[in-house]
Amino acid sequence: MSSSPKILLSTKRNKIIDCSYYGSIYLSEKNKIKKFIGYNPSNIFFMRSLAKPLQASILADCNIIEDFKLTKKELAIFCGSHTGTSKHIKILKNLSKRLKIKSDDLILESQEPLDKRDYKGRKNKYCNNCSGKHLMMLAMCKYLNLDCKNYTEFNHPIQKLIRKKQEELSESACQNPTKDGCGTPLWGIGAENIIKAYYNFFHDKKYEIITNSILKNPEIYGGYDRLDTEIIKLSKGKLFSKVGAGGFVLVYNFEKDSILLIKITQNNNPIRKLIAHKALNQLKWIDTNIAEYEYNQQKEKVAKYCYEFNF
Repeated sequence: MSSSPKILLSTKRNKIIDCSYYGSIYLSEKNKIKKFIGYNPSNIFFMRSLAKPLQASILADCNIIEDFKLTKKELAIFCGSHTGTSKHIKILKNLSKRLKIKSDDLILESQEPLDKRDYKGRKNKYCNNCSGKHLMMLAMCKYLNLDCKNYTEFNHPIQKLIRKKQEELSESACQNPTKDGCGTPLWGIGAENIIKAYYNFFHDKKYEIITNSILKNPEIYGGYDRLDTEIIKLSKGKLFSKVGAGGFVLVYNFEKDSILLIKITQNNNPIRKLIAHKALNQLKWIDTNIAEYEYNQQKEKVAKYCYEFNF
């Protein structure tokens, strides 16, 4: 079994390799990996933002959605890495006002939005692409009458609840505790257990309200130029997708009951898009004009893309 990442994509200029991009790809049949390239399935990863829908699943374990009258758009933004447009900010601010949560209560950095098309210098915490996740955690604190301070600490009841949920869904013990870039706890998990976690998430009816909220609101979930939003829209809701920092993308095919998990070693979003689209086209899950897509990603097609994997 392989114990190292493999070259997934290389670029050539004048027939000479210019750059190579390494990573691993896993394809499941139901909740079992049937084929993989790169690291073996037990290799430990940190899910980063890939964990957001799983973290938000705690909302469906109680009556908060009904009692707080959470909308589908609010559920979608809790699960995604949004791009900070005026639409995203409006949803977050309105919910904060309704729940009496102040922006200062969010323990994360102010940022510029990822989507700067309507940016007007409004750098703030709500622009941070993880603000939806943080607001979800604070909403749960409010609902369970927990202290809203220090909610990002490992020993806070909300984080203990999320850890328990990850262990339940992934059928594995959390290990190697660390923190994400936004300051919330993360635990190491094998690729095979990431797939189990998502498989169990998709096969429990109580989480359907979260999945459906994402599929009905892909632009709120992510936004412009976000790969997961793009995949959901291209497939017309037949595929679910979530990306994560560090080169992650996960895709679930509802019809085939199959999961594709990609982890590239370089945190390079354009390359991640190319690899994901190539794999999804090989699997016939979506139909992309690869040549045109490559051109659009590179703007000026001066290098040749050479894919080093085949499904």
